[in-house]
Order: sequence, then structure tokens, then C-alpha cells
Amino acid sequence: MDRWTGEGKVKLLDDVMTLPALGRSFRLATAVHFTHMIDGSDAHGLVGRVKSDAQLAALGAEHYGASVILGEVGYECEEGFIGTPVDDPTVGASGLLKLEQ
Repeated sequence: MDRWTGEGKVKLLDDVMTLPALGRSFRLATAVHFTHMIDGSDAHGLVGRVKSDAQLAALGAEHYGASVILGEVGYECEEGFIGTPVDDPTVGASGLLKLEQ
């Protein structure tokens, strides 16, 4: 991200990332990608999925660095971000540019 910002490929302002080449902006939120289980069984079906911090809180999960604990189950995770498109009337819900406008 730092390299892309330095090259002008990405602009960051608070929690909004803009991709000038695409004319698109995304609101970023901290998230984790569940890579594998530390202990227990994956009763919640989280391995391979991505959850935001808000979603983890709603599940009652505890996030500690590269680990998440949900009940008695521990997971290894990769920390990162998810982006939600910022509303733009020229872009459809699919994220594709509406060419007729």
C-alpha cells in the first residue's frame, strides 16, 4: 500500500482508499481472513472466510493479532482490510461502470 501510494496508484484519506485509474473509492475496515484452525472443530464454518472487526464482535469472537478465538475454538488468521464501495451514481451495485451514463 505504501509503494502504491508513493506511485500515485492509490490515495488514502482517513478510511477511504481511492484508485484514480478506476475512478473508484472504497471505505476500508479492518478484517481478518481465517486460514486454519488452531484447536477444535470449525463448527462456525469460518476457515477460508473473511470477517470484519464488527462482524467478529457480533459473533462474540475475540481478535488477538493473527488469532481469533470464538467460544472454545481458536483460529489462525491473516490481518488486512475489506473495502466497501463508496456510493457513486455512475457505478452499479455490481461495481461495474454503467456505460450508458
